[in-house]
Amino acid sequence: MSKGVLISFEGLDKVGKSTQVASLVKHLKSRKLNSVLVREPGSTEAGERIRTILADPTLRGKISPLCEFMLYSASRAQLVAETIAPLLHQGLIVIADRYYDSSTAYQGYGRGIDIGLIARVNSAVTLGLEPDLTILLYVEKFAATSKKGHNRFAPSLFDDRLEQEFMDFRRKVQQGFLEIAKKHKERFLVIEASGKKEEISRKIASRVDKLLSAKLKD
Repeated sequence: MSKGVLISFEGLDKVGKSTQVASLVKHLKSRKLNSVLVREPGSTEAGERIRTILADPTLRGKISPLCEFMLYSASRAQLVAETIAPLLHQGLIVIADRYYDSSTAYQGYGRGIDIGLIARVNSAVTLGLEPDLTILLYVEKFAATSKKGHNRFAPSLFDDRLEQEFMDFRRKVQQGFLEIAKKHKERFLVIEASGKKEEISRKIASRVDKLLSAKLKD
């Protein structure tokens, strides 16, 4: 391949994204094709420090939506400049565990930041590098669990309200992902994530193999 290939994975947390990323890496290795895995935010020294800020529990509720978006964007800018762009220039396969669609879904559809602004910033920080394929995993039904990932054995009205707010946010974000996929059908592979992991992996591998075959012909 004279030009590298960028494959991104998107979707809500806890839908099996990491499992499918690992499965694809294994599949490519079985074909004697090496890939480089990156994650957002992170995968660079600056990006990992930004990840620490975003994950800091003492800052929960203290970071504005715009600040949150700019932090993710700063991490993405460094990741593209330091890692993704050079690897693609070398003709390598890059697999990104999240890319700019996450900002559009989470900070745009979820937090309410202007989609036009997000699109302009996304374009600038990625140097215009778009994924050759984006794999979106989604779920039809949301589990009635809290954002800490456990069942609520003794819920209060306060817990119910927080739970509902959290679930509403997840629905907005997922709907955002699906809207993005509709606008860019040629780039997306959309898969309902509640099926068997092996079947999902086969669908992804098949689509990626077709993509790589087409790239070889270019």
